[in-house]
Amino acid sequence: MDTISNDGKGYLEVAQIQQHYGGREVLNVPHLSLEKGKICALVGPNGAGKTTLMLILSLLLKPTSGRVYLHGTEVTAGNRRRFQKQISMLFQDPILFHTAVAGNVGYGLRIRHIEEKEREKRIRECLEMVGLAGFAGRKPGELSGGEAKRVAIARALAVSPELLLLDELTTNVDESNAQILESIVRSLSKDLKTTIVFSTHDRNQAYRLADEIITLLEGRITPFTPENIFRGKIIQHGEDTWFDTGRIRIFLPTKKDARVIYIDPKSIVLSLTPFDSSARNRLEGWIESVTANGDWVRLQVNTQEPIQVLITQKSFFELGLNIEKKVYITFKSAAVQVF
Repeated sequence: MDTISNDGKGYLEVAQIQQHYGGREVLNVPHLSLEKGKICALVGPNGAGKTTLMLILSLLLKPTSGRVYLHGTEVTAGNRRRFQKQISMLFQDPILFHTAVAGNVGYGLRIRHIEEKEREKRIRECLEMVGLAGFAGRKPGELSGGEAKRVAIARALAVSPELLLLDELTTNVDESNAQILESIVRSLSKDLKTTIVFSTHDRNQAYRLADEIITLLEGRITPFTPENIFRGKIIQHGEDTWFDTGRIRIFLPTKKDARVIYIDPKSIVLSLTPFDSSARNRLEGWIESVTANGDWVRLQVNTQEPIQVLITQKSFFELGLNIEKKVYITFKSAAVQVF
């Protein structure tokens, strides 16, 4: 049985992981190391490989090639089931059994033959953890989408996992339940020291919750922050090359084929009137969110596609910007990275 050097982060590690479907590579991760008790966010667009990586980390999917280590020990056919008992994974749309909430939360305890009195105690504690004390007798049909997801988290927690994986934590839940779910994640990490990995499309959520953010793009880990990543296709108009997201078109400096592009938010010029420039990329939109970020202000501009823009606090106040303000954004084709 092989071991991997434990440098303090090596609670959960993968090495030379590759995953193929139908002969196509969908994941290629040379190395990834996660620290015990921390929160890690996997961020990237649809098709980036987030769920595939989570399935491998949860030991529910054996990679086409590569190795997974827990506590420095390689996961093998001989010890996989033992390690799986330390892990719980919550899918994007969790399915609850057709029984009361208590029966759902206690399922993992029952199949582990935990005695009834201890089972009832644990069910009560887990429902309290997710803010659903008193819900034990309710049926799944009586729950909102957010409440159902919280019941599923309680079910996952009932078996006291060391590692909890949450696929698209707040997808399809209302804002109130989303805030509750985020609060639950913080509490689990702080109070129980549970190691948590969650995937999300929401960059702001990743920054709010995670100790570490890992960006996936086309199945590979990328070094830059997960902002202004768009999927689409190349469109040719004569000598001009454009990238079509289905909502907006972006002029490119190259004829190279691409399915994904990235635009540095600091390379975008924001103005109140159309900006006089040789830049080919000019879009009109309105500000839909404003977030302070040290000496910078992060704006999300709705141009049919949401585009992140970073400007200085001085420029923000001088321009008199606020939410719903109409603005123009301009950037050169050289600011667009093609993948």
